[in-house]
Amino acid sequence: MEMSPTVLIWAPIGLLFLSAIIGIVIERHRKDACLKSFNGDFVFIKMKDGQFIWGSLRVFPTCLELTYDSPQSMGIGRSKASYVFYDKKIAEIERIYRPAPKVESEARAAWEEEIEDLRRRGLFERLRRSIRNLYGMLKDAFSQSVGLVVGVVKQRSDTMKQVGGADKHATELGQSLLKVLPHAYEPVFECYRGSLVVLESVSKGELHETVGVLDDYTVSNILIRAVEVAEPALPPALVERAFDLCDVIFPRSVAIVRHRIAETQV
Repeated sequence: MEMSPTVLIWAPIGLLFLSAIIGIVIERHRKDACLKSFNGDFVFIKMKDGQFIWGSLRVFPTCLELTYDSPQSMGIGRSKASYVFYDKKIAEIERIYRPAPKVESEARAAWEEEIEDLRRRGLFERLRRSIRNLYGMLKDAFSQSVGLVVGVVKQRSDTMKQVGGADKHATELGQSLLKVLPHAYEPVFECYRGSLVVLESVSKGELHETVGVLDDYTVSNILIRAVEVAEPALPPALVERAFDLCDVIFPRSVAIVRHRIAETQV
């Protein structure tokens, strides 16, 4: 079966344009799923050196921006309004807290309903996660098949033969496309989602345990919900907010889910 001259001419050009467009879309949407769930919310961040930074979080594909509640004066009528975390500074984050809404508020009721839905994990949610995980497990086969298809077309087209590395580029494109979707599938974590767990973390060389409901995880982070905050050195500005529970993101470089809690009647 021979391909028409028009297809043979425009196929490599179309491939290059498609690659460029998909590449732009990927870069605009490649965000950590755990961090993205905190996007736009008030958070306070504990650094590995014990420092706390707080404000409204904005998540970008390559960095984090924290907008201060109260700008920090620099003198001569100027103030620092935000703090930007790039890769090196992100690696210094020990955990990120998102306080639960105030007790007896409508937002608190909605937050508590989210926790209950997470713990029940209905059929639709289980099916959605199963499809996502299956997609993740097959990502390598998918990306390689893209390169195989382009390789076949290349063999049939003199024009495509002149596009150096087209099949290799297509394989890389398939791999990049799949990175847009979270695919950090781990069987134990999937079983523990929605359960009360004990997360072990390291802070200044000491091992700490944190109890909460496991919500989600990625290659870089773990998100647990409804955590009782035990931070003895909180700045006064945070103590005044009088929050009782938080959702917390831990970098996986300093934390791991160690136990599932069996809830028994006393």
